Amino acid sequence: MKDHDEIPPQRILLVDDEEQMREILYEALFLMGHEVETASDGQKAVEKVQCQEFDIVITDIHMPRMDGIQLISYLNENRPAIDIVAITGHSMDYTYTDVVQSGASDFIIKPFTLNEMEAKVRRIVRERVLRQKLEHLAIHDSLTGLYNRRYFEEAVRKEGVRASRYHHPLLLFFIDIDQFKSFNDEKGHRAGDLVLSQFATVLQQCIRKDVDTACRYGGDEFVLLVPHLEIHQAMIVADRIRKCYNNLEFYPTRLSIGIAPFHISGNGVEKDVEEMICRADKALYHAKHNLGGDRAFIYEAHLWQVSL
Repeated sequence: MKDHDEIPPQRILLVDDEEQMREILYEALFLMGHEVETASDGQKAVEKVQCQEFDIVITDIHMPRMDGIQLISYLNENRPAIDIVAITGHSMDYTYTDVVQSGASDFIIKPFTLNEMEAKVRRIVRERVLRQKLEHLAIHDSLTGLYNRRYFEEAVRKEGVRASRYHHPLLLFFIDIDQFKSFNDEKGHRAGDLVLSQFATVLQQCIRKDVDTACRYGGDEFVLLVPHLEIHQAMIVADRIRKCYNNLEFYPTRLSIGIAPFHISGNGVEKDVEEMICRADKALYHAKHNLGGDRAFIYEAHLWQVSL
């Protein structure tokens, strides 16, 4: 294999009913640095895909039990993130357009060289990497690295659906940096950007990984989605965030936090999510404007719980 530009290793499933072909391609893909599994037909491939994660599937078209076209259709419907390379020795049966329209990413005709296969795989990996970068940029804030408002609006709806279905608690935190505009005007935008990025780090350190969701809502306003946390525990989390931020000593900035729980009203999840957002926003306004900031407040029905 030629030494080209480095590409990240992929988990590849190689599907072919010819044992010799499987062995040759397995060794070639392994030498490229990929992690490779094999299957002798489409049905066995489906069984592997159902219990393992793969990035790329390379499949022959003509196989017993479940052929390549059927496998491609299954993957396209059930595992759309997988890229597929179709292989056939019967060039007259299917055109490039036929196979790509069935859901494959690329098509190669036997006999082919290993260099041809390597080129196909490299192109697909480069496209996967680019696609992943674009997907990341679409839902993340470029300055802080947190999820952005676009992601929040989808995530809060999904969390609302789960909370409604399984009846587990869900809390929404609205967080605003007090005196941020004054700090930004006096210290400059670079200093302001440092405050935002450092606060994002605080949020990530204070929440549960893969459970809670931190987002930059816009400007100096942030949100937290916190499932599986009871209302009486919310102030503990809020005060921990405030304490950690205050330890950074970005004077005179402090934090105002408004908190609201999710309630099932019977009017539908969309309405219940909107009402939770409205309550959290009111709690934040009360913390920031009515009592001067540097406080956390919980809006529970008509009960205000105040932190000192």
